[in-house]
Formats: sequence, C-alpha cells, structure tokens
Amino acid sequence: MFSLDVILDALIFSNMISLMAIGLTLTYQTLKVPNFAHGDLVTLGAYAVLFLYKTFNVNPYLALPLAFLIPAFFSLLTYLLIYKPLSDRGASIVVLMIASIAVEIILRNMLHIFADVMRNLQKTYYRSLILREKNILLGGFSIPPVAISSTLTTIFVASIIYLFLTKTKLGVAMRASIENPGLASVLGIDVNKVYSISWFIAGGLAGLAGLFLPYRMPADPEIGWGLLLKVFSASILGGLDNIFGAIAGGYIIGNVEYLGINLLSRPPINLSTSYRPALPLIAMILALLFVPKGITSINMRKIKKWLRRQ
Repeated sequence: MFSLDVILDALIFSNMISLMAIGLTLTYQTLKVPNFAHGDLVTLGAYAVLFLYKTFNVNPYLALPLAFLIPAFFSLLTYLLIYKPLSDRGASIVVLMIASIAVEIILRNMLHIFADVMRNLQKTYYRSLILREKNILLGGFSIPPVAISSTLTTIFVASIIYLFLTKTKLGVAMRASIENPGLASVLGIDVNKVYSISWFIAGGLAGLAGLFLPYRMPADPEIGWGLLLKVFSASILGGLDNIFGAIAGGYIIGNVEYLGINLLSRPPINLSTSYRPALPLIAMILALLFVPKGITSINMRKIKKWLRRQ
C-alpha cells in the first residue's frame, strides 16, 4: 500500500516529533504552561550541527553533544531567569504563556540574525539548508542512515528516561515533584533543582530532534515554529501528564501526517498535499472527542470487558 520511501519518511518524522513531544511534556509538567519556544530549540540544535559542518567540516552525527547541550542550556537559562522568577512572584498561567511567546519571538529572531551573519561571514546561505547522505543497503533495501540513527536514538532516549524515572532516586524525586511539589518539598526534595533538570533535559531532547531535521526538511529559522503545532498535537494526544504517552502521540501524529496524506492524495479522493499540515490537528481533535485526557487514559480492562459482552 505504501512505498518504502514513504514509510521511512513517516518513521523519521515520527522519531523527531516523539523526541520533541517528550521535552514539551516535561516542561509542561513542571509549570503547567506550554513552552511556545520549544520548537525553536529544535532549530537551535539544527543550526549548531550545521555550523560545525559548514565551518569545521565535522560529521553532523559527531556534533550530537553540541546539538544537545546548546538548546539544553538555553532552555535551563529561560527557566532560571524568566519562568521561575515569574512563578515565584505568583504569575498566572496567562502571564507565563505570554512570557513563553516572548521567548519564542526573541529566539526565532536571534536565529534569523545568526543566519544573516553567517551568510556575510562564510558566504553560505544559512536558510533552507538540507544535509545529504548516501543510503546504505540493508537486507536488499536502500535505507537512509538517518532512519536508523533517529530510530535508535529515540529507543535509547525512551529506555534511559524509563530507567531514570523508575530506578534512580533523582528520577523518583522528579516524579514526586511533578505530581505534588508541596509534599515533595516537605519531604526534603529540592523541587527547584528537579525542575531545572527537567528543563535542561527537555531542551536537549529538542536539540537531538534538530540533529535529524536537516536530513529530511530544509533547516530555516521559521521551521521550529512550523513544527510546534504538530508537537502540541502529539503531547496532547498522548496525555500531557504522561511522558511515554507523548512518545506514542508522536508516532501517531507522524504517521497520520505522512501516511495519511499519501493515502488521501490517491484516487478517488485526490486530496491536495497542501492539506497535510491539517491532518495531525484533525487526528488530535477526533481522538480527544473519545479520550479527552489522551490515549494513555484509556482503560484497557474496561475495553476488554466491553468486547466480551458483545
């Protein structure tokens, strides 16, 4: 039904959205405010990789630490210098949202300035940049390396987060701080430290998604803003209080967008591919009509009982 290229494109895109959705969910769980600058952290990671590649000819995959650390520290600084002080002063959710939008606008314009400066210094057009790589033969199929690397990275991240949250003292403290910060403080947990780590990890994961971005779509200062609605859709669909739901939501949204438009653009429907960005939003709305709290709120036991009665 679908060609291998379409399936791989859907997989790569889903991997990126899942990594971004994990980070967005992490930051939402701390302050209960959506981080509108999260998409631009992806662009920041992509530009960190492109800068090393264009300036020092560093293999983009070797730039992974920088792609993680630069957005991670930027995310941490915004929390410590903007969101935390506002929250400590009793700022409402609306005020924090406006602050988040302001950070997004500032960061996006900083990326525009960076692109213009690098164009003048290196005579390289830092807009709509795409990275190319040779496909590898695997089992008789031609596979782009980014499909393998992005999938392995997502699996690795999901595994590490699971072990971190369930098997380490800091991870348990993070879960406690998110679920009940007041009680966590009484028990001696440094909630501010836990929140800082959450924002650091969230920014880093966005940067990792940015590492894979230029391999599949043009890297541009506006691309992160364009991806933001898809990431929101994935996080909401997965349940904003569940990190692993965000991963599932990312794969659902990614596949709906790529496989869905490929299917709907065929006869007899012949839907224009320009409607592709709308598909994730439609999928999210339809899903929330049945499961308002996200797919992780589905009670499988009740479903099994209902099926047995039929």
